[in-house]
Amino acid sequence: MKLRTCERVVFFYLPALVLVTAFVGVCVQAGTPWPWNRVVHEDGQHTFLETVFYFEHATRELVLDAVLALAVAGAVRYFYPPSRASGDATLRGTRIWLAVWMLAMLALILGGTAYVNAFRRYYAAEARGQAILDNLAQYPTRPGAPFVWGAHWRYHFIERFAEIALAFCVAGVFWLRDGRPAGSDVRTGASLYAGALFVFAAATMIFGVSVQPFRDPTYLGHQLRELVTHTAVTLPLALGTCFILAHRFSLPAPNIGSSLRSWPIYVAGMVSVACGAFLLIGSVLLKAQMYGQKKGLAELLFPHFFEHSLGYVFVSALAGFLYLWPARTSHGPAAETQIDPRCGFKARAAARRATSREDPSPGARASTMRIPSSCRDSRADETRRRQARRTGRGRGGTC
Repeated sequence: MKLRTCERVVFFYLPALVLVTAFVGVCVQAGTPWPWNRVVHEDGQHTFLETVFYFEHATRELVLDAVLALAVAGAVRYFYPPSRASGDATLRGTRIWLAVWMLAMLALILGGTAYVNAFRRYYAAEARGQAILDNLAQYPTRPGAPFVWGAHWRYHFIERFAEIALAFCVAGVFWLRDGRPAGSDVRTGASLYAGALFVFAAATMIFGVSVQPFRDPTYLGHQLRELVTHTAVTLPLALGTCFILAHRFSLPAPNIGSSLRSWPIYVAGMVSVACGAFLLIGSVLLKAQMYGQKKGLAELLFPHFFEHSLGYVFVSALAGFLYLWPARTSHGPAAETQIDPRCGFKARAAARRATSREDPSPGARASTMRIPSSCRDSRADETRRRQARRTGRGRGGTC
C-alpha cells in the first residue's frame, strides 16, 4: 500500500522544499549557484561540501540522533505495529537492508571523523582518534569555547525532549485520521518509546544537568535553531520511512476497534508546543541572535540545514530498522482478540488452548487463530440444531 497524498506532502515534499529553499539561500550568500568550495558555515572555516560532510558534528550528534530514532520507531510502532503474518521473509530482508544502510552511515561518520582528525590542519595538535572520543563525550560546542563534559548535550536538552514528544503526537494524529485502526500488538512500540525516554533521562544524568538550557541566551538560541531544523527535515523523513514500512507490514485487525487512548497524543502535542514556545520567547527576550557566530538570521539558519545531512540519513535508517525489530512471541491476549465473541465458552477456551501451543512457525499460528466454522452460524441455526438433537432428526456441531 502506498503513502497517502497528505503523508507524502508532510513527510517528503515539505522537507524537500525546505532543503531547496535553504540551498537557494546558501547560493545567494555565497554569490554563486555553485557554492561547493565556498566557505558558508557560520564558523568561517567549513566550505559547503565540508558542511554537508561535517563528520565531527555528526559524531557528536550520534547519541542525540539515536534517541530521536528510537522515539520515532516506538511512536509509529505503537500505533501501527507490524503484523506477524505479513510476509516474514520480506520483512527480514527489509530489516537487513536497513541495518546495512545504518551501519554504513555509522562507519562513514566515525571513519570520516578519524580521517579529519588525522589529516586536517586544525586537528594537528590532537592525538589521532581523540576527536571521536571528544565528540562522543559531548565536549565541543563552538570554536573557541572551552571543552566541558556534556556541554553539547545540554545545548540540545529542551529541543530534543520536544522532538521526542512531537514524534508521538504526529504518529498519533495520523492514527486518529485513519480511524483508530487496531494493531496486533502495541507492547513492543510502547517499550521502544519508553526506551527512548529512558535513554534520554539516563544521558541527561550522565552528561549533567544545569540551568543553562533554560536561561543562557546562547543555549536557547541554539536549541531554537535545532528545533526548526529537525522539525522541518529530520523528523518528517524518519516518520516517513517508518510509515512506508507500516503501510507494507502493518495489517490492522479486522472488525476490531482499538482500545488505545487518545489523550496521550494531545498531551504529547501540548508538551512539544510548550517547549517550542518557551525556546522562542526566551530567545527573543534575551536577544539570542546577538550571541550567534553570525549576526544574520539567514546566515545562521540556511547552512545549518546541511550541517545535519548525514544525520538525516542515519536517523531514518535507524528508525526504520528499529520499527521492524523482531517482537517477542506472545500468544495470550493478542491471539484472544481474534476469537469471534459469538462463540460459546467451550469454543473460546479451545481456541485459547490452541493459540497457547508452542509452535513458532507463522503458518501454525495463523491456522490456530482461525475461527471455527460452527461459530459463524447464526443464533437461529444453533437453535434449530438443538431442536434436531432433541427429536433425534439430526446431529449438529457444538460451539
